[in-house]
Amino acid sequence: MTRSGSALRILAAAAGCIMVLSACGMGGAASDSASPTAAAESAAPAAAPGGPITIGAFNFGESRILAHLYAGALAAAGYEPNVLELTNREVVQPALAKGEVQVVPEYLGTLTEFLNAKVNGPDPAPLASGDVAATFAQLQTLAAAAGITVLPPSPAADQNAFAVTKAFAEANSLTTLSELATYSAAAPVTLGGPPECPTRPFCQPGLEKTYGLKVGSFVALDAGGPLTKAALSQGVIDVGLVFSSDGGVAANNFLVLTDDKSLQTVDNIVAAINSAAFSPAIESALNAVNAALTTDDLIQMNKAVDIDRADPAAVAREWLAAKGLAGSNGGG
Repeated sequence: MTRSGSALRILAAAAGCIMVLSACGMGGAASDSASPTAAAESAAPAAAPGGPITIGAFNFGESRILAHLYAGALAAAGYEPNVLELTNREVVQPALAKGEVQVVPEYLGTLTEFLNAKVNGPDPAPLASGDVAATFAQLQTLAAAAGITVLPPSPAADQNAFAVTKAFAEANSLTTLSELATYSAAAPVTLGGPPECPTRPFCQPGLEKTYGLKVGSFVALDAGGPLTKAALSQGVIDVGLVFSSDGGVAANNFLVLTDDKSLQTVDNIVAAINSAAFSPAIESALNAVNAALTTDDLIQMNKAVDIDRADPAAVAREWLAAKGLAGSNGGG
């Protein structure tokens, strides 16, 4: 595929702007550093029964929605919730373990392998798999050692996925990642995704190791967000990391390539709680949300936020009310 150098420069500049906005202007988001910011430290008091509680969110739409779902349910349970947007897992997980945030909506397989690498080195034998129960058992052990309690997985799931435009897929007869790998042997592809993709085992290294994909270049964008979608639409990248619950995939005429060698693990939504802050009231409120949530719900809420530009907190309030989980406090 022909890629425009000027478009690439524009997207790179836009990525820089997004990074600045994430650090300075989006709900107190932290910079992407090895430790939580002072904002996290000052905004996250202990989760006393009925008192203040801080829910940490990653800096993408679905995580913001989930954080506000948790906040609304906790408000209905009598807590005073605050949603604090941070950046990536390297920041969020230590903040949770230290109690600087008390609750984080997480992803089953991804968190399992993140903690696995922290305990067993950068390239450990995988502990996450396609089995929800087995992966959850592994996560419980890893999380407990890190001072984190995880609740049972939701039926709702959002796995990493890789998409191309439908035009690119049709022109090159692509429906699977194996077929893309065969194509890349003659024409190495340009891959786009979050800045950490080149080092994450289920992103670029996994594509190269599992499928033999030839990556000619990598463009640092975002985690399935507007930069990745724009780069795909404009032909700046050939393939981009998206999420399986993304309501914008079909709307943008993208095709998710089938993961025919099962590179990705299960990634059901799980509630992760700082163990020192854990209480039956928190457990009950978050279990109710996760039990009611479905993947179709995620797709619809993601579309509302990412495509229709609705406010994540408002979308969360509407869902909670529809499910009878908002209580008298509204929430979100």
